[in-house]
Amino acid sequence: MKKMDGCYYCEQDEGFRSLLFKICDLKASSVFLCKDQTLPGRCTIMYKEHYNEIYEIPKADRDEFMDDVCALAQTIKELFGADKINYAIYGDEVTHVHYTICPKYKGKLGWGGPFVLFPEEKDKITLTEEEYKERMKLIGDTVMAKRGVKP
Repeated sequence: MKKMDGCYYCEQDEGFRSLLFKICDLKASSVFLCKDQTLPGRCTIMYKEHYNEIYEIPKADRDEFMDDVCALAQTIKELFGADKINYAIYGDEVTHVHYTICPKYKGKLGWGGPFVLFPEEKDKITLTEEEYKERMKLIGDTVMAKRGVKP
């Protein structure tokens, strides 16, 4: 596996694990539930190896990754009733290829514009440990079934 020293996603240190909770591995990626659940179902999906740009990933692997991304987005839309899914892929400071899959809901935070990456504390929703576990299992079981991946 191609990894890079100092990469937030490759190293997955304590700070990473305090914000992103691993749900599962798919065919070309790993899926994480974001601690911030202001918009229910918000997840991050990262490519399994370190690449800075999507076009650097070999085509067959990139196609598998995009199938994983689509399955996750469909899962979130179906499970949480999102009106629209936004796909964020920045990487200026965290260069590892990844998407934030952000469900959007009419009349809720960020509707009609780009999703709010860091909501104000008054708007931020976090869950109990049990709620995170339940949400992670629901998303994981559903997306793995869509991709034909066994738990």
